[in-house]
Amino acid sequence: MISFFRKIRQRLLTENKVSRYLLYALGEILLVVIGILIALQVNNWNEERKQITEEKELLTYVLESLRTDSTITSRILITIDEITNVHNDIFAVSTGELAPEDVKDLDLIRRSIPNSVVTKTNNPNLPQEVRDQSLKKEIQDYYLAIDGANYSFNNNDALIEQKIRPFLGEKNLLNYGSQLITFSEQENLVNSEKFFLELHKPELQQVLFEAGIKLSSLKNSFGILAFQNERIKNSIKKYIAED
Repeated sequence: MISFFRKIRQRLLTENKVSRYLLYALGEILLVVIGILIALQVNNWNEERKQITEEKELLTYVLESLRTDSTITSRILITIDEITNVHNDIFAVSTGELAPEDVKDLDLIRRSIPNSVVTKTNNPNLPQEVRDQSLKKEIQDYYLAIDGANYSFNNNDALIEQKIRPFLGEKNLLNYGSQLITFSEQENLVNSEKFFLELHKPELQQVLFEAGIKLSSLKNSFGILAFQNERIKNSIKKYIAED
């Protein structure tokens, strides 16, 4: 092909057809430019496809983290409801609507709830790595929901560690020795009889009041997180499925 164009160029020069040679030269340059532009376009297309493939592989991994978050969040919400039910029963005892012996799992009032939501920890820069603006915004909203849930969790955990547990110990409301039983069999850490004798006092009522406020905030925060989790999972599934 190159020799063919060289022969045409030599013939035009030999025949002294300058205008035709210039037109030919211009056409040759144009062909070279078009070839370069096509090559660049193909390279850009290949690079874009590569980025799209890498992005979808990343989001597939993120989807697994989100499923883990969903499982953890569901368990936390179940535990919150269990603890809240105990608080409701304690209040019912204080109003005479329930007998103390009808309150089950009194130990739950001192239980701290484990929290191991993983998506933001595993992928802190994910919003910057996603190209689609709508999906980027949903990820940012989910990360804000995680921050809110963690804030409520830390407040509740601090109340358990710094107020409720020390209070139960200071007031001698624990069954000493029960902590030595195998963890899976532990029960009756809180002395029910002593606890309900103390219940009419403002100091214990204040502690339980604060615990109820923190539990309510915790449930609300993790409820929002659960909603955002389902939303972002559906959006990512749809995005990955797109060509």
